[in-house]
Amino acid sequence: MFVSAFFPVIDVDAVDQIKTVELYVGDTPTAVSSQVNHAFSIYIGDNISGVTTPVKSALFTITGVYTSTGSPTLQAQLNSTGATSKTFILPNVGSTPTPFEILYSDPTNSINPATAGSYSHTLNLIPTNMTAYGLGAHLTLTYRYVPTSCDDGQPGNQKIKTDRQYVGDTPTAVSSQVNHAFSIYIGDNISGVTTPVKSALFTITGVYTSTGSPTLQAQLNSTGATSKTFILPNVGSTPTPFEILYSDPTNSINPATAGSYSHTLNLIPTNMTAYGLGAHLTLTYRYKPPSCGYPPFGDVVSTVFDTTASSDGPAYNSMSWKGTLPANTKVKFQIATSASSSGPFNFVGGATCTSTDYYESSGQDIPVEISCDPTFHNNQRYFKYKIRLCSANDCTSSGADTPQVDDVNISWSP
Repeated sequence: MFVSAFFPVIDVDAVDQIKTVELYVGDTPTAVSSQVNHAFSIYIGDNISGVTTPVKSALFTITGVYTSTGSPTLQAQLNSTGATSKTFILPNVGSTPTPFEILYSDPTNSINPATAGSYSHTLNLIPTNMTAYGLGAHLTLTYRYVPTSCDDGQPGNQKIKTDRQYVGDTPTAVSSQVNHAFSIYIGDNISGVTTPVKSALFTITGVYTSTGSPTLQAQLNSTGATSKTFILPNVGSTPTPFEILYSDPTNSINPATAGSYSHTLNLIPTNMTAYGLGAHLTLTYRYKPPSCGYPPFGDVVSTVFDTTASSDGPAYNSMSWKGTLPANTKVKFQIATSASSSGPFNFVGGATCTSTDYYESSGQDIPVEISCDPTFHNNQRYFKYKIRLCSANDCTSSGADTPQVDDVNISWSP
C-alpha cells in the first residue's frame, strides 16, 4: 500500500534581516529655556537573541524654533547619564526666531536590547542661553534581527511596524481653524494586542507671520482633552518656517481590530497667519502576524480494501508505516471498517474510539495496536484508513516542516 502527501514549499530566510521603525518621543507646547525630560518606550517583537549589537542606528530628530541670548547650546542625553551627552552649539540669533533641526545619537549605545520586549528610556534636552518653542523629538530606530522560517513569524510572536500617511494640506493662507479629515487603515490582526498603537505622531509644518503672541492649537476630533497649544515666538511680518510635533495625550487613535478608522485633525492658529499649512501622520503599531508555513495538518484517505474475499471477516491487529518524521511533527491515523464494500465507513481511533480521536505513531516501522477492533472492527471484511500528517506536534499550529508517509501496513488475522 502507498500513500504520500506534500504541502506547499515555503522560503526560509538564511541570514539576519534589518528593519526601521519610527516612534514619538515627546513634544513641549510651552516655551522652554531649562531642562525638559521626555520619557518614552520602544518595543521589539523580533528575535534579536544572539545578534551582536542588534541596534544599528538610534537616531533622534530634535526640532523647534529658538531665540537666543549670548552663545546658545542645546545639550541632549539619555537617561540622565553624562556619558551619553552631546552639546550642540547653535548660532546666536538674538531675538530673531529661527527654526532648527538637530540629529542626536547616543555615543554609548544605551539603546541596545539583547532580547525582544519593551524598554523604557528618557531623552533629556537642556537648552542654555536660548528659548525653544515647539521643542519636540522622534526616534528612528534601525535594528538587525533573526528571521523565522516565515517572513513575519507566527501569531504568537507579535511584531511592530511603521506607516506614514498624508493627513492634509491648506494651499491658502489661514488665520483661523482648519480641519483635516483623514482615515487610517489597519490590515493586520491587532485583536487582543494590549494598546496596539505605540506611536501616533503628527508632523505639522508651514511658514508663518504673526501679530501679538502667536499660538497653534492642535487637537483630534474636536475633543478638548486631546488639545495641545504650542507657543511660537512673535516673528511679526517676517515669514518664518516651522515644524511642530503633536501626539494626542489621550491616545484617541487606538483601534482594537483591523479596519478603517476616520478622524479629523483640527488646527487652530491664533495671532498668526500660516502659509502652506500641512500635516502627515507617522503611525507605529504592534500586531499579530498571520499564520504561515505548512498548514497544521493534511489528511489522506485510502481506497476500500478487501481483507478475505469471503463472508468471514478479520481481526485487525496493528498498523505501521514507512517514510520520514521530522522533529516536532506527528503522524496519526484512524481505521474505518464495514461488512459491505459500499460502507458505511466510520473512522475511529485512539483510546476513546471516537471520530475525533486518533492512534498516534512515534515513528516509522513502529506498530501501533488497533485497540478499537473488538468492539468496532471485528469480522468487518472491508476497511479504509485515514492518515493525518501534522506539521506541528499539537496538530493545530502551523509548523516549519512536514512528515511524509510512503508505505502503510495494516496487520490482520483471518
